[in-house]
Amino acid sequence: MKIKYLLADLDNTFLRRDKSIPKENMDALERAKKAGIKVIISSGRSNMSLDLYAKQLGLDYEGNYIIAYNGCLIYEAASKKVLCEELLDTETAKKISNIVTKIIPDTLCYCDSRLYTENITNVTERYAKNSSLILNHTDKLSGTMKNKVQKIIMIGRHEDLYGAYEEVIKKLGTNVKAEMYYSSNDLFEFASKGKNKGTGLVKLAEILNEPLSHFAAVGDNQNDIEMIEYAGVGIAVSNAENGCKDAANYITEKSCDEGGFAEAVDYLLGIQ
Repeated sequence: MKIKYLLADLDNTFLRRDKSIPKENMDALERAKKAGIKVIISSGRSNMSLDLYAKQLGLDYEGNYIIAYNGCLIYEAASKKVLCEELLDTETAKKISNIVTKIIPDTLCYCDSRLYTENITNVTERYAKNSSLILNHTDKLSGTMKNKVQKIIMIGRHEDLYGAYEEVIKKLGTNVKAEMYYSSNDLFEFASKGKNKGTGLVKLAEILNEPLSHFAAVGDNQNDIEMIEYAGVGIAVSNAENGCKDAANYITEKSCDEGGFAEAVDYLLGIQ
């Protein structure tokens, strides 16, 4: 099987849990490049945050791509030309926001590629810092939702986030026009209905006129499952959630803290 593209999640996959980068992973990027494999960042992060990482990692070159907002935004890494953009339904976003902000104080929203919250706390400030973004205060989160709503994100204890999700389902119904998932144990997100990293992978393959068998993907969390399933070769790092491991063709022995991404690259190089 010829792998030409490797979609890589960032947090807890390419990055260590403390957001640092293992040297093994930087070396692995070079090995992948020499082997003709393009590494494409596929993350729940915003394009503003991913542009910084792409530059740092040397992945912002012409002919490469970036997938942001969990598959909802695909663009060229060098020119920033948008190839596909899927937005959260505005009215649905307002309704969700009005529900969850009463339950989870540390709720944020990406609107018009800016980050907003009603509560500037240590938690929301840390999230913004880790994302390399400016945090904007607003009296009412739903009031910012006038044009493009990229996603809503809640930060809190796993069980509290689930409680907020259940309240959304209770008030808006099971057919609510939003994709809903955990992106880590303490992060829960709402995004464009029916869109995820897997649909982002499929769309990029269509744009490039490439079969899915030419793509590999590596990740760790619930929002990576479809991407791992749809790829020709799906890989989960050892610290991944069970759903990712179940979907994967290969599970690394090393965790994200130990260079699990580098092991994934070496696995792919061995099956070329």
